Amino acid sequence: MKVSISGFYDEVSSNLDEQIALVRELGEKYICPRRIDGKNIADYTAEEFAAKIKPRLDAAGIGFSSIGSPIGKVNVNDEEGFNRQLTQLKELVGIAAMMNCKYIRIFSFFIPKGADYSKYRDTVVEKLKKFVECVEGTDVVLLHENEKGIYGDVADRVVEIYDAVNSPKFRLAYDASNFIQVGENPNEAYEKLKDSVVYYHIKDCDKATRVEVPMGLGETDYKKIFDDLEARGYEGFMTLEPHTAKYAVGRKYVYFVPFARFIVPDFYKAFCYIDEKLGNTKTTKVTRKDVFVLQYKNLKKFIEEAGKRA
Repeated sequence: MKVSISGFYDEVSSNLDEQIALVRELGEKYICPRRIDGKNIADYTAEEFAAKIKPRLDAAGIGFSSIGSPIGKVNVNDEEGFNRQLTQLKELVGIAAMMNCKYIRIFSFFIPKGADYSKYRDTVVEKLKKFVECVEGTDVVLLHENEKGIYGDVADRVVEIYDAVNSPKFRLAYDASNFIQVGENPNEAYEKLKDSVVYYHIKDCDKATRVEVPMGLGETDYKKIFDDLEARGYEGFMTLEPHTAKYAVGRKYVYFVPFARFIVPDFYKAFCYIDEKLGNTKTTKVTRKDVFVLQYKNLKKFIEEAGKRA
């Protein structure tokens, strides 16, 4: 297994200079851009990106593992939103080309709450194919991420749309935590999807509360997944996405705002569980950077241990 580690460094700061500083501190070379200088990556034109952002990345020697776009995070019935995203995707393809970046992350549309998902299958597939048309003739590949609330939130529907789109320009990004949040076993989902997955988002989730926890403390059996990836000779990116704000920022409110633990009991339980496992007290100061670096160290450990067991 040969892994290049990337991350959503905007989870520590939206400021690009601060993101670059942390990448350098960790000794890495890649980021997955989502918010840069307070602005979503999809809101940059290729021209604006070339003028304001690329020179700073080039000077720091930092590349993109993938572009963490919000493309496809729009209601399936929102035609205006869909057309706007088609325009954004064309600009993102230009940005990807500039950065020699192969992948752009996308989603498969929000489905109305309580609706019969099967009624939207053909519409979802048709619109995904239009996204694919935007990258035809380029080096870019679209990565579908499983996300709660979208059509492809559970593994079986991910397989369904993957087979229906049927294009080498449409592959899968695997997110274990997101599967847990929709009630799926992340390891069973991995087995169903692994032959089509080319990219991994690294975060974990507690099954009982469905709140994100540091890698190794949740339901995901990352040891089993990494052993399989080692045996299969996986070569590619793993992107850190620990959702730092929920724990680092949220815990002080849940612990110390009156009655908060009763208003959001799942967060209270999850934060107490994390603190117990990490040896923290309720008054221990935890920053977003602390959570990110912890996830980074955990990922490095899982990778190294998988290599030793091989």
